[in-house]
Amino acid sequence: MSTLLLEEMTWPEIKTALENGYRTVIIPSGSIEQHGPHLAQISDTTIGEASALDLAKRLGKTLVAPVIRPGLSDHHLALPGSLSLRPQIFAGLVEDYIACYKAHGFKQFILISSHGGNFSALDDITAKMQEKYPNLKFVTGLPLPDLINLLADMEREENMPAGSCGGHACDYETSVMLHLAPQHVRMAEAKAGYVGKPTPEILDRMHQKGITAVSASGVLGDPGRADAERGKRYFEKEQEAIYRAIRNKLDH
Repeated sequence: MSTLLLEEMTWPEIKTALENGYRTVIIPSGSIEQHGPHLAQISDTTIGEASALDLAKRLGKTLVAPVIRPGLSDHHLALPGSLSLRPQIFAGLVEDYIACYKAHGFKQFILISSHGGNFSALDDITAKMQEKYPNLKFVTGLPLPDLINLLADMEREENMPAGSCGGHACDYETSVMLHLAPQHVRMAEAKAGYVGKPTPEILDRMHQKGITAVSASGVLGDPGRADAERGKRYFEKEQEAIYRAIRNKLDH
């Protein structure tokens, strides 16, 4: 197996993989949206593909679908270039992926997201698909509240100032992008945005009025000290948490 990405494989290679027990597929979803003045809009999609590939290697006998993007990003539309799908279109894309891969013989479907706005929809889709196809297995990754708590833990472990890992174009995302795809990072433009706590009131304001109601630059956190080596540690710690959240839900 020279690749685990389905879009890079030929159909005979995929057929052979299925015959050899590769019956689990990861369907990642990301976004095309603003990530402050210093990160390219492909950031969530880049991180999502890397996350799915790493997870597939950890699980074994698992292939990775093309990243679904755009995602559900209405709260970023105030800043140029951001794209957002209607919820029914996003759900339809995920469900069509599942229908196709089911027809080809996949039995287990892992739905993960590198964009927070997709999490709730994926939970709903997973429940719907499990009811529709009871003989198949559908699971999601790390719940969003757990991910938020993980960011706070990593921030403390790395001795970063409070609020550095705010969750969007922050020290975490910028450091991970410096590790994975530094060509998409403009560190000279990396500056702090909103660095307060992501309280329910703040999150509600962001989703109701858009991210610029919270941060004019579109940044939640402080990316000014981002570092590739720290990004590698962030990535590995998050991947271990995602793997633990998924492995016990799957049939082996």
